[in-house]
Amino acid sequence: MRCSDDNPRSPGRRPGVPALLVLAGLPALCLVASFVTACAPAATDPAPAAIVVTDDAGRTVRLAQPARRVFSVIPSLTETIAALEPTALVARTRFDRAPEFAHLPSLGASFQPSLEALAELRPDLVISWADPGQRTLSDRMEALGLPTYRADVQTTEGMRSHIRRLGALLGREHRAAALTASIDRGLARVAAAVRGRPPVSLYYAVWHDPPQTTGPGTFLHEMIEIAGGRNIFADAGRPWPQVSLEVILRRDPEALVLARQAADESPVRWLDEAGWRDLEAVRRDRVLIVESDLFHRPGPRLADAARQLARFLHGEGILPVENAGAGSVGGSRPTSSRAQ
Repeated sequence: MRCSDDNPRSPGRRPGVPALLVLAGLPALCLVASFVTACAPAATDPAPAAIVVTDDAGRTVRLAQPARRVFSVIPSLTETIAALEPTALVARTRFDRAPEFAHLPSLGASFQPSLEALAELRPDLVISWADPGQRTLSDRMEALGLPTYRADVQTTEGMRSHIRRLGALLGREHRAAALTASIDRGLARVAAAVRGRPPVSLYYAVWHDPPQTTGPGTFLHEMIEIAGGRNIFADAGRPWPQVSLEVILRRDPEALVLARQAADESPVRWLDEAGWRDLEAVRRDRVLIVESDLFHRPGPRLADAARQLARFLHGEGILPVENAGAGSVGGSRPTSSRAQ
């Protein structure tokens, strides 16, 4: 994150929250292809006569040879492709605004890319949504004769599965294995650093009006636990539940995390409103404002997000600031106060 959307507000049409998560605000980013390339053989892995994978819609994607002209409407998977095969991307959406993508033509919004322009680029692989709500877009891509891989990224295991499958489709299985191992090492370092510390109760604000958060069965919930937090809505019956401010106040978390949807977004005024300002986390100014392009994209930089969260919850001294690795990023610094 289906992990992104044109409207960064929330799900429901408002598109689904997982879609919201990976599209929101985009500061400058440093992709990880050079790191992965250094960790794995540069040569293309031997390709079978045909490459066959099953996507998240249960459909078979069959390629005669590794894909070398790829378009993705899902930003987290766009970053994954860039890490595995930097030269494979032939276009971007308007949400892929990192400098590394600036040279690529933009085909417009993630849910409504220009299919005419896409057809002219003659991609040999397209990454689209498995979400039934976006079935029309994926069907239209296939109607153009474009091999289409439909994806839904909800969990960290789902992220790993996509890295493996995209590695196969690109003929970069070794790089995919190296990338997955690097992410797992980064997450393990974070988990080890907070082991034995009391978990900090936390509310993660996906959106504020109406309040919406993350529940079990999502990569964000898993990341909170890895970083030594306790999601106050771990008992939610849905992955992305809408909740009431009254319940948030009753559970009164020690810390509050919210994602800035754009690098130039105005200060978070709503935390000064009645109810929100009464939370212990707000009264004590224990509020972390993060870049949503880092925290809401389950991909190569997931461990960087977990590291930032752990340092906020348990102190900056528990983990060093890392400027290189599977999830290095430039310009995505957390803000530990809502005054921006």
